[in-house]
Amino acid sequence: MLKALLCIAAFGLCVCAALLLTRRYRRRKEFFYALNLFNERLYNEVSYLRAPLSTFIEKYDFGGDFQKMLREKREGDFGRENYGFAYLTADERKFLGDYFRLIGKSDAASQRTYLAAARAEAGERRRLAEEEYKKYFLLYSKLGVLAGLILVILIV
Repeated sequence: MLKALLCIAAFGLCVCAALLLTRRYRRRKEFFYALNLFNERLYNEVSYLRAPLSTFIEKYDFGGDFQKMLREKREGDFGRENYGFAYLTADERKFLGDYFRLIGKSDAASQRTYLAAARAEAGERRRLAEEEYKKYFLLYSKLGVLAGLILVILIV
């Protein structure tokens, strides 16, 4: 009976550890999903309503780290770069810095043009993050199950 409980606990621990390893990729995927959604909504807002950026940020909830970053930007300065998330690469941080430095700084026509150009870039980054998450989620979950099975075999 004790061996069975130990086997179940070891197997569960290995699967949970594998899922924790995929957390970085899931958070990155959610961040770029929120960025893409932010860009789409901002494009529509600039095209039709032309509300100030601070009002726009208060109006919508994007969730997760992206919402946290927006709150910090709204309270502080939009030029300040607070992209200290461990899952972002240097290139992605540079893209975010350029993106947030340019939004809300010019007339509506220029903003629409820039946001339309950024739409493709944000969509591509979202797609790549989703593919990477799927790939590593499958890899780590299979490794977790295999490690759990190996431990169960060693225990028994």
